[in-house]
Amino acid sequence: MSKFNKKVSSTKKTINLAGGKAFAMSPEIELIHAVLTTFLEDKYYETGDDRIQRIRTLIAANKPEFVANLAVIARTEFNLRSVSHLLIGELSKIHRGDDLIKRTIVAAAVRPDDLSEIVAYVGKPLSKQIKRGVRNAILKFDRYQLAKYKGGGKSVSLVDLFNLTHPKIKHADKEQKKAWKDLIEGKLASFDTWETEISNSKEKDRKKIWENLIKENKLGYMALLRNLNNLIKYDISEKVEKIVIDKLTDEKEVKKSKQLPFRFMTAYENVSGNRKYTDAISKAMDIAVSNTPELSGKILIAIDGSGSMNGEPMEKASIFGATLAKANITADIILYDTHIKELTISSRTPVIDIANKIKEETTGGGTQTSLVFEYAESEACVYDRIIIISDNESWNEHSVQAAYQKYKKLVKADPFVYAIDIQGYGTKDITGSKVFHLTGWSDRLLDFIGNIEKGETLVDYVKKYKITDKK
Repeated sequence: MSKFNKKVSSTKKTINLAGGKAFAMSPEIELIHAVLTTFLEDKYYETGDDRIQRIRTLIAANKPEFVANLAVIARTEFNLRSVSHLLIGELSKIHRGDDLIKRTIVAAAVRPDDLSEIVAYVGKPLSKQIKRGVRNAILKFDRYQLAKYKGGGKSVSLVDLFNLTHPKIKHADKEQKKAWKDLIEGKLASFDTWETEISNSKEKDRKKIWENLIKENKLGYMALLRNLNNLIKYDISEKVEKIVIDKLTDEKEVKKSKQLPFRFMTAYENVSGNRKYTDAISKAMDIAVSNTPELSGKILIAIDGSGSMNGEPMEKASIFGATLAKANITADIILYDTHIKELTISSRTPVIDIANKIKEETTGGGTQTSLVFEYAESEACVYDRIIIISDNESWNEHSVQAAYQKYKKLVKADPFVYAIDIQGYGTKDITGSKVFHLTGWSDRLLDFIGNIEKGETLVDYVKKYKITDKK
């Protein structure tokens, strides 16, 4: 009897975690959804450990190349670290016979500690492909990166990686050879970081230190975003404050930062009351999501405001809903749980303010996604696209599929339906030839709305992805 590789039909009826009617996903789609919606932490309907076990089972149910491609995409395009390490580690345990694991490790390694995390997950002894992947990937990193991520005090340090995999020094450049020698001999000194400088300083000196760090451009974008409260606490000068605001709102800096959209919302809430910083973060958010596609035709955007979406899921859902609403200002926008609430949005309203309005209007009832199609039917509106942002956990006896079919029949319409899955629990409420399921927490997922109508689904994208393992 097969323990892991169980057959799953994409049209098979099932029951979701809330006890409602649903459809199973194919192993490919379910793995994508499970991977791109997790930091491997506990969720409303699923613990982090349960998610890990489900991902392990899905890895065994998918082709190795698909899993490898998804690992690289998760790390490099969706900026998810731990789950990419999980994919690579589990895949290395069941796949042999070629250099896929080696190439995947090299392609997915963005920082040296990606390698130590993978090795820590796999444990000893390391396979030949893990060793080759690690020693080839080490060639990607310079002295500063190696020093920053030495991993002293961790179960697997950078020195351990060298001892376990024996990178070939003949392939290193001149500066790397020096860094490697110093590392092995214990002489690779960590560069002074802003964290060290702050932590070693006296309270009375910290205003000056923060100001100097900013003037010398020693704080990266993420560090700046996360430390705005410290800048307020130590009352930096207006001149330095302007440098901060200019950096926060610089288009190149925003794009280069690759911040997940909801990170801006968190930063915004952390400095609530400081108008200069909230305005700057709001502008940065508008820049970050400025490439969202404007869609033609009549559009309905429906956001799940049920109790299972409270907290972090609603943070993400509100941002994506606001982003789509801002880009498609003529769209109809509704919130739903066991009731429907219509929202009116101005084209001049910043994305972050739209997101806050969405959160403020939620009431936290049950999830009744069938209401989305009942609303469209009651308005007798022929929509070209219906975009639903939810955790796909409709809980009661009302069938989303039946409501969808009834809507199409009564208004003689066959809209594209995009179901954006915020939680990745593994089932879907609705299926059909023009129903597409998207997932992820990066604004990258919004690109696929346009791609799908050109004939490329998320599964297609992962399948066609080419792993490049160059330095």
